Amino acid sequence: PIVSASGYTLNEALNVMNAGVERTINLSHLAAVMVSENVAREGMLPYLNTLTRYREFRRTLFLFITKGAISNIFLHDKPVLETSATRVIEDFQSTTKRTGLAPSMQVHQFLTEMETPNEDPVAPVLSVNERVAAQKKKTAGSANGLSRREIGDTPGGVNRSGGNPVEDVGTAVFRGDKMVDLLTGEQTRSLQLLSGSIKRLVLSVPSPIRKGGYVALAIRYAKPMHVSLTLRPHPVLSIKQSFEAELLGDESNGNFVPPANRRKLASAMSAMIHSREMLLMQRVFARDRADPFRFFRYARAQFPTNQALLAYDWHKQLPTVKIRLSVETNVRRLGTQLAPPSIP
Repeated sequence: PIVSASGYTLNEALNVMNAGVERTINLSHLAAVMVSENVAREGMLPYLNTLTRYREFRRTLFLFITKGAISNIFLHDKPVLETSATRVIEDFQSTTKRTGLAPSMQVHQFLTEMETPNEDPVAPVLSVNERVAAQKKKTAGSANGLSRREIGDTPGGVNRSGGNPVEDVGTAVFRGDKMVDLLTGEQTRSLQLLSGSIKRLVLSVPSPIRKGGYVALAIRYAKPMHVSLTLRPHPVLSIKQSFEAELLGDESNGNFVPPANRRKLASAMSAMIHSREMLLMQRVFARDRADPFRFFRYARAQFPTNQALLAYDWHKQLPTVKIRLSVETNVRRLGTQLAPPSIP
């Protein structure tokens, strides 16, 4: 059941809520904190300040932003395997670490990034997939009506059928305590690659040797990402990424045993990652004037005092940052089968 109450303060609303339940509500059992998109855009600091001061509230709770009303999330939440609400939240977090379609965020981490000068926090987004919610039990899971070429990575618009209507896809970008942007699943993957918060990703790239087919690769960092940021006379951001990839699947039936074909595949993957990351950085720097990648930490040593660091307006300089991005990929493994099967 869903119980709601209102009051001049959160504490008063919790007290009023106790009038309609048989037991006293205690916040020590919470698994997550959900904030609606409307509240997040207005500012979260007043509510988080109240909660973190409360003795029953733990800062290790997971934080989510909901697209639409929070009650809509509860009404449509129908887990497939789990029955415990706590385990569902934990499963959401573990799943996003594999898919990369949403970040993992705790209240303590969010507050720390929000309070750090010239850094901006992010939060995962929970939304309701209306296509899945409208399906009846007899037709749930049917592939009829699904697009064959679009994965649909917008919050609430993933191209899927069956399962839980609630999905954890997308990222809410903040500037200070106010939400300023909503990223898709693919943009979230680029965000986590640039921030170094994910270890492994599965990506698909058009086959460079056979048109019309796609190749699936699992990528991970071959060496730590190198980032340098110089602020004077003008901000210059230099990023060098080095990935190693493993071939997972090939729908084009191409032969990537020859080194020349593997180099073409690596170049195609590098070009795709480079394009996506550049578009994302240009978007959040110019439009949102936010730094969810936490690049400013690489320039802290350029300030002689803490007062000088606090006086520097990094957000004002973001639209003028010159970005130099280098992406290298090496396809090292081809899976358990080298050459594709041939039909005589």
